[in-house]
Amino acid sequence: MDAGWPDAEWVIGGRFAMLDRIGAGGTGRVWRAYDRQRGDYCAAKLVRQTGTSVRLRVVRERALRLAHPHVVTPYAWYPADEDVLLAMNLVRGGSLETLLGDYGGLPPAFAAELLDQLLAALGHVHAAGIVHRDVKPANLLLEPSPVGAPHLRVADFGIALGGDGMRFTTTGFTVGTPGYLAPEVLDWNRPGPAQDLYAAGMVCWRMLTGAGDPEPRQRVGPPPPGVPAALWSAVRRLCAPAPQDRPASAEAARAELAACAPRLDLPARTRDGEPLQIFDHLPPLDPPGSGGRQGPHGVSSSGR
Repeated sequence: MDAGWPDAEWVIGGRFAMLDRIGAGGTGRVWRAYDRQRGDYCAAKLVRQTGTSVRLRVVRERALRLAHPHVVTPYAWYPADEDVLLAMNLVRGGSLETLLGDYGGLPPAFAAELLDQLLAALGHVHAAGIVHRDVKPANLLLEPSPVGAPHLRVADFGIALGGDGMRFTTTGFTVGTPGYLAPEVLDWNRPGPAQDLYAAGMVCWRMLTGAGDPEPRQRVGPPPPGVPAALWSAVRRLCAPAPQDRPASAEAARAELAACAPRLDLPARTRDGEPLQIFDHLPPLDPPGSGGRQGPHGVSSSGR
């Protein structure tokens, strides 16, 4: 028990008071935590140190401090027993995967806005010499927005590849999520920015069709009812099988999108006329002494 946190059950490094589990994935478990040094809540991702490659990958993830409105990267890290804690800003609106599960296909203008934000983030990442390599709805987080415009943030740079060619995953294995992997990567070519553009196109394909994850080498097909042909053409370009047939860069893709994206009227509505809302997905914290999830001066652990 940390002296500065009299009721805390689990405090890491005397700084991060772990409150409750809010997510888990292939690269770690995510907790809501209170950062004593900053005086604010954060997302604390615990990545298990199972070998040298994982440690190097964690160092790489921490190094990707790419300040951008649509990117989430760690601002601090700390060793925690067999884990490494990565502290990131807390994004409360769930993921695009969750939103698609709630609503299915999204209105074309809403999907175009999310795609534009994703491309803006990728342009910034690529300018830093980084390829994300795992762009998919589960790695695209959303800020709560009950009636306003959406705000997307790209997360999980755990398998990113730098321009120096350094890899932090097992040699000889293709890394990423199959339906979002560009054909050239499936054919064992070296990843590049065009891979992320293909994945962004497949993300928008899902947003506009309401379908599940795409199959490897997914055929784009005709536009769904209500989707403007010009917008669908821009998505088709991103999803082109050959990288040379895709836009030359994320910024070029944004320019193409701007020329054809329908106007986003708010509040956005689904095709059935239902208001499209991005809710706060994190439960409220109970006051200290209540026996439930507690704030920074009374931290109750729900299990590590």
